Amino acid sequence: MGKREQFLGVNSIKFNRYFQTDIDCYKYLSEIKWSEATYRCKRCCYEKYCKGKKPYSRRCIKCKHDESPTAGTMFDKCKFSLLLAFHIAFKISTKKKGMSSLELSEEFELRQKTCWEFKWKVQQAMRSSLRFPLKGIIHVDEFFIGGEEEGVIGREKGKKRLVIIAL
Repeated sequence: MGKREQFLGVNSIKFNRYFQTDIDCYKYLSEIKWSEATYRCKRCCYEKYCKGKKPYSRRCIKCKHDESPTAGTMFDKCKFSLLLAFHIAFKISTKKKGMSSLELSEEFELRQKTCWEFKWKVQQAMRSSLRFPLKGIIHVDEFFIGGEEEGVIGREKGKKRLVIIAL
């Protein structure tokens, strides 16, 4: 199972178990960034490297340029810990209605403007590439699966499961 598939449908308990330190986050990013493609220096295009100064970074043997696993990602030049950034990105992407920058600020004890700027970076990363646009008439509906429950009225979730379908 690849690293990307490993987190499909992951809940917060599994997420917190896997990402406990900044080093865990750097390791995950480096495995994704350099797993499929071979390393190529962004400055001189040389393909040989050694260990860089920071965790899981790579240093070009020819020009000595260090490249962090965060370079070129939404985590690049982040103003707070990478672990915190991973948790914020997880919250934004898994909550059904997202989270406001004010909610993020209160939960993660960061300035509201810092949260707003990082949330914008996450939203840009989540934006569609438009490489696979939906065509024709698209029908989307949501419903709950599960029978009647004692004490649960109408569409209240209770123990029912939410299903979203698009045709």
